[in-house]
Amino acid sequence: MNITTTPPRPERDILQDAATALAEHDRLHSATRALDARIETLCAEYGVATRRWGFAPQHLRRAVEARGLLS
Repeated sequence: MNITTTPPRPERDILQDAATALAEHDRLHSATRALDARIETLCAEYGVATRRWGFAPQHLRRAVEARGLLS
């Protein structure tokens, strides 16, 4: 039986990959926070327009889906 194992990657390569992944994570996390704030603003705006108070993001999603605007 022939068992081959790959040697572990050098520490520097792993850290470089981790740095790239963390930078991407931070970018996406920041973008998500910005989108959450935008959705909260749209919830408030929609609540005023429809005279319904306390509109939450899941309510807005249901309203959008009910009108076939989200695929």
